[in-house]
Amino acid sequence: MNFFNHTATRKKWMATAGLIWLLYLVFHLLSLLNFHSGKDTFNDFYHWFSQTPFYAFMLVLLIATLIFHVITAVSRQLYNNTSAGVRYQKKYPEAIPRVLAWGGAAALFAFIVFHSVQMTLLIDKVDLYQSIVSMFSNPIMWLIYGLGLITLAAHLHHGLTNVLQTFGLSSKHHHAAAIGIVLVVVVSFISIPMSVIL
Repeated sequence: MNFFNHTATRKKWMATAGLIWLLYLVFHLLSLLNFHSGKDTFNDFYHWFSQTPFYAFMLVLLIATLIFHVITAVSRQLYNNTSAGVRYQKKYPEAIPRVLAWGGAAALFAFIVFHSVQMTLLIDKVDLYQSIVSMFSNPIMWLIYGLGLITLAAHLHHGLTNVLQTFGLSSKHHHAAAIGIVLVVVVSFISIPMSVIL
């Protein structure tokens, strides 16, 4: 059987790619929380980390898994639509119109691309701390990052519950844990811009 037409295999590889991004998200969040330790600590960490071999490896891995995740998700949707026809035309996930679910995923992808370009090409890496202060002093950035966090929270909650289910754990039993993780992530990310304006 073709690899990409095997539903269980595709879902497990998608889940694995998603877990890699979740691990990166946790690492990214923890490193960003250094912002609260002050300018020197924050800048010194990022200057050191950007010079390590792991940094380049991480970038390649993240780009590869993101592309794989997106292509697999789209191919699964197209395959399901083709193979099941009208029977598959139902709300996905439950209680959320498919156009809204896919619109949120597309918005998150656009935010990831925007954030990556902004942080790699458009800011001063010599003084990253001051760049972040300047960035979050702009109300437009609050709007962009607010929308980005909303789409991240929705996708992360959906992804966590589905990953647990994919690997044989009942999503119902772990629903509260998924919500708790999402809340911790969102509140922690919000703490960075909040510390700028307060």
